[in-house]
Amino acid sequence: MTHSSDSVLVLGGGIAGMAAAQTLGDSDVQVHLVEAADHLGGNAASWACMATDECRQCGACLADDMAHQTGCHKNISVHLNTSLDRLEKTGNGFAARLTSGETVTPGRIILATGFTPFDPSVLSSLQFDNQDKVITTAGLNQMLKTETLTDFLGNAAQPKIAFIQCVGSRNRKLDRDFCSQVCCKISLRHSDKLLHLLPDADITLYHMDLQTIGKETRCLAADLSTRMTLAQGVPAEILTDPDTGRLRVIVEDPDAGTRVARTFDLVVLSIGMSPSEELNRLAGQLNVRPNHWGFFNTPDASLADGIHVAGCAAGPKDILGSRQEGWTAAAAVLKELGHDPAQKADVLVWGDGHKADAIARTLAENGHTTVCFGRGTASDRLTFMDPGRILSVDGTAGRFTVRYEQDGGRNTLTCRAIIAAPEPEYRTVADQAALSGALDLTVFASIPAGKLPEQIAFLLDYFAPETKTGSRLALNTALEARNTGRKITVIMNKMLVHGALGQQMYDQARKAGVKFLRYNAPEDILIRKTDTGFSLTLDEATLPGTSVTLHCDQLVIPKVPVPGPGIDNAARLLKQEKDREGFLQSPNVRHRLTQSPRKGIYFAGPAHDDVDDTDLSAELDGIMADLDFPGPAQNAGVEINQKKCAQCLTCLRICPHQAIFLNEKDRPEIVPNACFGCHLCVVNCPALAIESTSSAPDQVAAQIEKGQTVILACQRSAALAAGSLALPDPIRLISVPCASSAGVNLMLKLLVNGAAKVIVAGCHDGNCRSMNGSTKARKEVSRVQTTLPGIPPDKVSWHSVAANETQKLARIISDTRISSKDL
Repeated sequence: MTHSSDSVLVLGGGIAGMAAAQTLGDSDVQVHLVEAADHLGGNAASWACMATDECRQCGACLADDMAHQTGCHKNISVHLNTSLDRLEKTGNGFAARLTSGETVTPGRIILATGFTPFDPSVLSSLQFDNQDKVITTAGLNQMLKTETLTDFLGNAAQPKIAFIQCVGSRNRKLDRDFCSQVCCKISLRHSDKLLHLLPDADITLYHMDLQTIGKETRCLAADLSTRMTLAQGVPAEILTDPDTGRLRVIVEDPDAGTRVARTFDLVVLSIGMSPSEELNRLAGQLNVRPNHWGFFNTPDASLADGIHVAGCAAGPKDILGSRQEGWTAAAAVLKELGHDPAQKADVLVWGDGHKADAIARTLAENGHTTVCFGRGTASDRLTFMDPGRILSVDGTAGRFTVRYEQDGGRNTLTCRAIIAAPEPEYRTVADQAALSGALDLTVFASIPAGKLPEQIAFLLDYFAPETKTGSRLALNTALEARNTGRKITVIMNKMLVHGALGQQMYDQARKAGVKFLRYNAPEDILIRKTDTGFSLTLDEATLPGTSVTLHCDQLVIPKVPVPGPGIDNAARLLKQEKDREGFLQSPNVRHRLTQSPRKGIYFAGPAHDDVDDTDLSAELDGIMADLDFPGPAQNAGVEINQKKCAQCLTCLRICPHQAIFLNEKDRPEIVPNACFGCHLCVVNCPALAIESTSSAPDQVAAQIEKGQTVILACQRSAALAAGSLALPDPIRLISVPCASSAGVNLMLKLLVNGAAKVIVAGCHDGNCRSMNGSTKARKEVSRVQTTLPGIPPDKVSWHSVAANETQKLARIISDTRISSKDL
């Protein structure tokens, strides 16, 4: 069979491949999604949920949600257990022969083949092939997902567990001198999950440099440092105790200055990413040339015309980064195929600084009429203005109204989208009198080589954990100064080696003679101003009990961004949550990396995340992909019955998406393009004027039979988890738009209609697409349990169940049936 159309072939059905396919399909492009495995989702589909008492933002649940959406898409043909067999270049595209025997003639190809986990068997000293208690992070994921870890540990209440980082990463001997970007975050989340399941576990994480990169990762690492051991230095060998059979990890003991053996019950190898085996097979046919690692993340890699790459096929990255690259690759394809919109959205850039300036100019260069709240130089499609004091931001996607006060008068600006990029405040050397004479890194970096002093010290992580921009600029500047013959010392808590070339740059600096010293905390450093410069005395972390003193002509310290009034003001006016550190944007994976629950509002730059210039460029590509190709409007299934409406405006206040506005008659009206269909307004309308066209309480209650246990399952979490379960007869699962739609009214109707029990199952706190839907649902369940007379508390219950927690849902159902029999 031959499929002949202006279609796109996506090779790989993981996160990036599915994101690309959905974006293309939403623009009415026919997509052939080819996946070698028997399921969609890639590696992420086998990962466990890392939630504890709340979501830990791993994003693994997105694989199941995206697989469901992809499989149901009318414009996507999914080819499982299939690979590319042969490819020929045609006049305007390609003829692709699949192993299924089908031929596809696509106009473009997106390469999204993902990655293959590193095989630790090649490191024989780690005993992976010889010891069943030496497992990988992938193996631990599987045990957590299937809830078999406790049995594997022999039901030990206080197991000793070690994580060993950088197995297959940052290894020059294996020609793998790159950081896999995600391993530290994964192991930190794993440790957090294990301590949640096994509170008395004794966990040690051995690392080279803990890469605390990513939103709220610094917070998680700081919290875990009080509950487990974070040990700098990677063990060289694992042995087996001949008497007990337990594992003995050989590590350097800095106190004794010798190697010692630490005993553990389980060792988890944090394995890095390797290029996909499928990519290795396809590279020749596609006429693409990956770099010597097998990725496309360095200038020496190349792609053929008409072929794009996304996700981990391009280079190591996490789930959210892969999803974003899938979107942007699809947007690039759509433009090449002539789908670029003739009229682009006008955008307001909320920020006054060089990052906001760069954002605004990029938007204008790409055809968006842009206003920037700053003081730059105007150009075609770009206007700068000082708004004075911003009073309010009303509306939603496509219809924002910004009111501001300027020069004593009040003005109004309208736009279709807003990018929040206010400049954060910075902690600098100028803030501390004791550092008088020290230079900010950006100032020092501008000094000509001929005017550099002889001895220079760079002090990192001093004001706060270092940022990607600060650490990379420090490493670059230190290396450049060393190459002019200066004596350079870098004093650090850790070195961030993000990006494709981060590890190579670190190695190059060491080889060039840059000296690196480590410290544990700022109080371990004593800084004195001298007549000729500075004297620094520190407790060297790798030599406990030993103080090291060095003298330098110039001390250089990077500035560190901190939340300030500008961020607080933007969060308040845009009605957006902040993260734990006080920066813009909730960490909720449903909307990151750049989007928000209020459609049309985006985030970019250091005010919302630790981003460098490469990240900022990727953020803008993702934002413009969403602006240019938003997809078709969705039917939210919610309507306001104006005859019943009492104009109390409860809906206006409660909507988490700001999707309801007052029309010209001062009556509430729903904006379909902005509504996520959570039904929170339906549940909370006092006049019952907001009605559901699909999940009205009477409609739902009519579906059950007497004696059934009813599970009201969020369609993006628990309902997906139930997909592969064979539910026993007494269990009736009903998919609902959001757990928040399961209000008291619905639960009571179900009980009145004869339900034996009602279980409400939704997202973990912090994972709900409507932000606080799970919290509100849990409160509704509590109201029924505690305030309504005549209803036993065990008649209704709440459970957090992610889309990838099928085993957890099966356990909940099993426990419910057992308790019902006991009654």
